[in-house]
Amino acid sequence: MHAFFHTQAAQRRARPSAAPRPCLMQLTVDAGAVTDLRALVMRTCGAGMEFMRGEACDHGARVKVWLCLSRALAGQVMEAVMRALPGAEFGRMTALAQGRA
Repeated sequence: MHAFFHTQAAQRRARPSAAPRPCLMQLTVDAGAVTDLRALVMRTCGAGMEFMRGEACDHGARVKVWLCLSRALAGQVMEAVMRALPGAEFGRMTALAQGRA
């Protein structure tokens, strides 16, 4: 077995093609709610979240957030965010291309 077989990239390449494709979900929240959003997403997704990226907008009053996760988890996250952070605005959800093996 190769020494680097257990890296995330190798595990993604080793998955069967029937694995769900990840999607990129965009949302915007108040700057004060980013920590709550992160905790909420981690409780909902756990290790199922690939990454979370944030960028300040509206002169720092709001933060635009991108989440990379499966479409099934995206639905669960949307429901949890709507309940906990009613001021959140959902944007585009984009399916990502499968990586090459």
